[in-house]
Amino acid sequence: MNYGIYQASRKGGRPYNEDRLLYAHSDAALVMAVADGMGGHAHGEVASQLTVDTLGRMFNEEAKPALADPSGFLLDAIYAAHDAINAHALEADMAEPPRTTCVACVVQEGMATWAHVGDSRLYHFGRDRFRRHTRDHSMVQDLIDRGIFSEDEAQQKAGRNYLYNAVGGAMLPDIEVSDATPLHVGDLLLLCSDGFWDSLTPEEMLAELKAKPLQQAVQCLMDLAETRGGARCDNLSVLALRYGPEPAFG
Repeated sequence: MNYGIYQASRKGGRPYNEDRLLYAHSDAALVMAVADGMGGHAHGEVASQLTVDTLGRMFNEEAKPALADPSGFLLDAIYAAHDAINAHALEADMAEPPRTTCVACVVQEGMATWAHVGDSRLYHFGRDRFRRHTRDHSMVQDLIDRGIFSEDEAQQKAGRNYLYNAVGGAMLPDIEVSDATPLHVGDLLLLCSDGFWDSLTPEEMLAELKAKPLQQAVQCLMDLAETRGGARCDNLSVLALRYGPEPAFG
């Protein structure tokens, strides 16, 4: 595979960073993931770390060198992460298990397959246009889907970050898995936590990614998201992949 990849994570205005990122590859496949430990629950960073650790370990065990079933792998790995979090909470005598969001993507044989729980997102951009992003598992997204709020209105609503789906906890996560999606030269996949996407539009993301090398574009977008987030900016993390060779920039 020919691709470029870059990742970055910052704590923003928070005292510490509960986001965790994963990138691992074999000769024929790669996996990427972003997990955002949920701040409303104690030890969110434990949940996010266990999630990326579990995904990475299972990928290394099963990608020989390709995965037999990318969507099945994503389901199995996220469920395994859920079990690992709950087992750790029991062993450590925690009052309740910590929780995390997760978005993960496998790329192999020119196809991308992704899965998510919560409101960490995957954006898919074509060379010149925004294609789609994952649907948040949040109360506000549910109200948008029902036509009660527009997306612009939802950005202003209190409780926007209330999630009804997480990895870890008493409820088994409802994992949403995409169909296998063909990738074309120049396509971009961007996985990120809500501290990143909350302050940026897809059009702003694409404009930077088209105009600059991957590392420079990601850092510019991180700067913009952190500035707009202000003193209360959430942790912000992004993992971006450009499929095919890096184009020449003037």
